[in-house]
Amino acid sequence: MGAIIGITDNHDSGACLFENNKLVYAVNEERLNREKLTRKFPKLSIIECLKRTKDKEITYVIASNFTPISLFRLLNKKYVSIKSRSQFSYFVNLYFLYQIFIRKLKLTKFEAFASKIILQHKLKKFSKIKDLVLIDHHKVHSHGAFSSSSFKEALVITVDAMGDGLSLTINIGKNNKLTEVYQELGNSAISLYYSRITELLGFKALRHEGKILGLSCYGDSSKTIKYMKKLLYFNGQGGFNKLNHLVPVSKNKGIYKIINKFKREDVAAGLQKNLEIEFLKFLEYWMKKTKQTNICLAGGLFANVKLNQKIQEIAKDIFISSHMGDGGLGVGAIFTHLSNCKKLDSLYLGNEYTDEFIKYVLDKSKINYSIPTNLAKTVASLLSKNNVVVLFQGKMEFGPRALGNRSLLYRPDDPKVNDWLNKKLNRTEFMPFAPVVLIEDAKKCFKKININSQPAKHMIMTYECTDWMKKNCPGVVHIDGSARPQLIDKKVNPVYYNIVKEFKKITGLPCIINTSFNMHEEPIVCSPKDAIRAFMDSKLDYMVMNKYLIEVKK
Repeated sequence: MGAIIGITDNHDSGACLFENNKLVYAVNEERLNREKLTRKFPKLSIIECLKRTKDKEITYVIASNFTPISLFRLLNKKYVSIKSRSQFSYFVNLYFLYQIFIRKLKLTKFEAFASKIILQHKLKKFSKIKDLVLIDHHKVHSHGAFSSSSFKEALVITVDAMGDGLSLTINIGKNNKLTEVYQELGNSAISLYYSRITELLGFKALRHEGKILGLSCYGDSSKTIKYMKKLLYFNGQGGFNKLNHLVPVSKNKGIYKIINKFKREDVAAGLQKNLEIEFLKFLEYWMKKTKQTNICLAGGLFANVKLNQKIQEIAKDIFISSHMGDGGLGVGAIFTHLSNCKKLDSLYLGNEYTDEFIKYVLDKSKINYSIPTNLAKTVASLLSKNNVVVLFQGKMEFGPRALGNRSLLYRPDDPKVNDWLNKKLNRTEFMPFAPVVLIEDAKKCFKKININSQPAKHMIMTYECTDWMKKNCPGVVHIDGSARPQLIDKKVNPVYYNIVKEFKKITGLPCIINTSFNMHEEPIVCSPKDAIRAFMDSKLDYMVMNKYLIEVKK
């Protein structure tokens, strides 16, 4: 089997490489072009994939049955550079209508044909095309989740703003096959429910929903939930109420004007509470109807770690795509295209740099460094003395979470760390920093946690903290008593694990703060050059780059 490149050509575009029956590389374009959640064609990502294969003929798999973005680019070259995607604009609503009507009028084959011609033209610039396959957006979400899970049988749910004209699908997964039992067009209220309120509160839609989630824990949901119920509710027949994209929406009319009279914390609280109530009604309906208790989830909605926790409470077991949004679709496309893929067993799939190259960059930048004899003990000692340490090592993580290879570390017992460290990084966050926890100490830190649970290993679900955790590690506990952990096993990331282990020996604390290493509104760092610039700009204390230790000049 030759090389296969999976492509996401959407917001958060990217590419991945499949060879020898295994996924060997994956990256999102933002990490390479340094434009967060970029909508540009994944040119640099494809080039990186091609660097890693000797195959001259490439099969390309595109994670969309039709790609409106490609068509818009053809008509308007400035489309890709538009920064604002207002959920209240005529442009966005026309875009949604376009997708819905294409789907409803069964014109997807025509558009797929047109898009394929455009994409073939683009891809010829990179390599000889052996084949080009376009696959339905939500089908890719579904297969990516189910194929990555260990479930032989499961209820597979996808929900996002809209992909290929749909916002929601339900499949039954059995023996590596999916059978679709339900779908909703892009006019389902679930599609834009969270993003529109995010924008109404002064944040960026499709980017800052996580901030609204954090903000929700500071508010009183009882003040606003009755208004939220008018925006989203389970219809009792398997789905949600509908949006009418033909009626122009406005920040200054109707229910949006009413909501704007309340404190943003109360609006966020009502938003989140209503989402949890109505989605659980929806989930319970389909679990009963299909008699499925294992749940697979994919799509942007499931970046909501609080919702994921509520789902976990009623499911037998749960699997969530670790790169649940559109950025993970390239991998899902390959899993959909091939039936015999090896399961995704690691998220360390990105760029890696040798000691020699890092030394070259450090020397060129005239940065002094040392080489500790015991790196883990040295870093743990620095952390115990209230130093911030950046950990840059090995292959960059694939997905929205830093998992120890592009991470910023600090001790977890400073209750004020969220304020001063975010200020250093020029961030405005309402969620506390997340902890990386030794897997053997997980039950000491969290209630009702399954140490084998995939969400707990990838920081995509919150758990209720124990009293011990609340008392001893307040820097990673949210106001509602929860935290979003990464459980770490030595075999997964030995360097990272040993740092936490040594820190525990010194302090008695089995966890440390782990947050992604990036400045405000920037992607997670990719290259040594990115890391050095961010480190110097933020004026943090120490940075580890493979075996090298760098101290900032005070």
